[in-house]
Formats: sequence, C-alpha cells, structure tokens
Amino acid sequence: MAPVTLLKKLLDIRHTVVFRLTVWYSGIFTISLFVAFVAFYMLVLRGSHNIPKEALSWLREDFREYFGTMLIIVLSISTLIGWLMAKRALTGVEIISQATTAIARGALGTRVPISTRNDEIDRLASNFNSMVERIESLIKDMKETNDNIAHDLKSPITRMRGIAELTLGSEASKEFQQMASTVIEECDRLLSIINTMLAISETEAGITSLRLEEVDIELLIRDLLDLFDPLIEDKSLSVNLHISGPKSIQADKQKIQRVLSNVLDNAIKFTPQGGSIMISVTGKDNEVQIVLRDTGIGIPEDELPHIFDRFFRGERSRSTPGSGLGLSLAHAFVSAHNGRITVKSMPEGGSEFTIILPKTLF
Repeated sequence: MAPVTLLKKLLDIRHTVVFRLTVWYSGIFTISLFVAFVAFYMLVLRGSHNIPKEALSWLREDFREYFGTMLIIVLSISTLIGWLMAKRALTGVEIISQATTAIARGALGTRVPISTRNDEIDRLASNFNSMVERIESLIKDMKETNDNIAHDLKSPITRMRGIAELTLGSEASKEFQQMASTVIEECDRLLSIINTMLAISETEAGITSLRLEEVDIELLIRDLLDLFDPLIEDKSLSVNLHISGPKSIQADKQKIQRVLSNVLDNAIKFTPQGGSIMISVTGKDNEVQIVLRDTGIGIPEDELPHIFDRFFRGERSRSTPGSGLGLSLAHAFVSAHNGRITVKSMPEGGSEFTIILPKTLF
C-alpha cells in the first residue's frame, strides 16, 4: 500500500465513531489508573507505615522509575481493548452502512441480516429493512403508474399522427396537407415531452440503471460540435475548446451526451449573431470539470434558482422554441452520476454552466 494511501486511511479513521469511543475508553481508563497510582503514592509511600526509611526510599525510587513505563503499557493495552470493544459493538452499524451504500448504487433488493440478539442494532436493522421494502414497493408502483400514463397518452397521439401522415400522403387539398403537417409536428413535440418527463421521473426515482463505460469527454464534445456545426455557422459563432488534464470518465455515454447537448443547444440558441462560446474541460484527480460559457443574453438573478425546475422558462426565452425540460433532464442525469451542475450569469452578459462529474461512479 502506498504511503499516501495509508496516510489517507489513517486520517479517515480519525472521523469514525470507533476512533472516538476508543479515545474515550482509553482516556478514562488511563486517567482512573493515574489517579489510583497518585493516591497510592501519596497515601502509602509518603507515610512510613512502620517501613524502614531506607526501604521506603528504594520503594519510592522504583515506583517513580517504573511508573511511566507501566502507564504507557496500560495505555496501549486499554487502547487496543477499547478499539476491539468499540469495533465489535458497532459491527451491526457497519453492516447497515454497507447496505445503504449498495442501495444508493441501485441494489434495492439489499437487506440487512438480523441476528438473534434482539438488541438495539437488530431493531434498527429490522426497521431499516421495512423502510427499504416500502421504498421498493413505492418505486415499483411509480414505475407501473408512469408506464400506464405513458401508454394512455402515447396511444391516441400516435393514432392522430398516423391519420395526419395518411392525410399528408393523400391527394387532399393544400390546406389539409398543411394542417396535417402541423399536427405531425405537434404530435412529435408532445411525444418528446412525454418521453423526457418519464426519463426525468425515472432517473430521479432511481429506476433507470446506468450503462457504464469509459467515456472520453473531449471526443464527445468534438462530436457534438460537429453535429451542431450548421447552427454554429448559421449564426457566425466562434467556439473555443480548451482541454487540460485527464478527461476520461466512467459514465453512461448516452446520458452524458444528452446533458452536454442540451447545455450546448441552449448556448447556441441564446447567443446572438457573431457571439462566442467557450468550453473548457479540466481533469483532476477524481473528477472532470466542464465549463461552458457564452456571450448570450444571460439569466436574470431572480431566475437563477429556478433554472433547473421542470417547465420553467425565463422571460427572455419565451419567444424561442422549447419545452423548459432540457436543463431539468440535464440536472437529473448529472445527479444520477453523483455529479453537480451549476449556473451563473456573467456581469458582462452571457451565462456559465459548470458540470462536475466523478471519474469513477462507485
């Protein structure tokens, strides 16, 4: 084990309950023993008690000589005993902690084993298992409800779209064909909103599992820039990409691609003709930071706290196409990767989105 890793583990131990209990136990035990030794010295060795003076002098010297050594030995033994006792007492808590970690990773079927001691830890484990079972049941009901709602909404919309396509391909009048084209566009828009809402709900509820793979953020951004190149050229925007440090992460490629696509699409949409977009990717030890800054219209201060809310659209963005779900979806997908996404409006105009993703999810 590398010295740095060992030192980090030792520093982490300082923040554990076991460490604090050990310090308390060994401290109290050692202080009690110290008081006993001092009392013995003061009450016995300070008085003669019919002991010859020469023998008493030798006894005092021996006591002072060996007292420190004995105190260190007792402190070491009491620390070891305290550590073992605290570790044993908190074994059940550690098992529950491991179970919560597994559940946080999506393993909702994890349960804490219950012993036959019927102590406080067993009762805590039993209550914890009951809570997880309730949560699992609620999530299952939520998924079934979402599936039913999606089916009930998608079916009539799909039928309307099919009828409109038939009308569009028939020899109907130009007005009817124009109407059919509008219906198809609106049906596609509604289906997109429904699918996005389901994706947000299922991701936030932990229903959707992540398909993890090695993702090169630089390559992903360059592919997106190629995809958005016609829009960028149409508005004569300049895009600057700066990469520093490692930029490979373990993530669900499609979801991260959608996050970056939504943020980049917003930047292009709200940056005026001839503006610029700056993208920087910085790789650190345990995370990758992506910063996207534009010279667009910016975001008013009072709207910033609501920018990731569902269907929220600021006053300045109401005239542009959109559903107000893109940033909500980005926030949900980033959170599912244990990451963070923040936004701030620049004083000179424009917005800055910062996305921080861990290099390894678990």
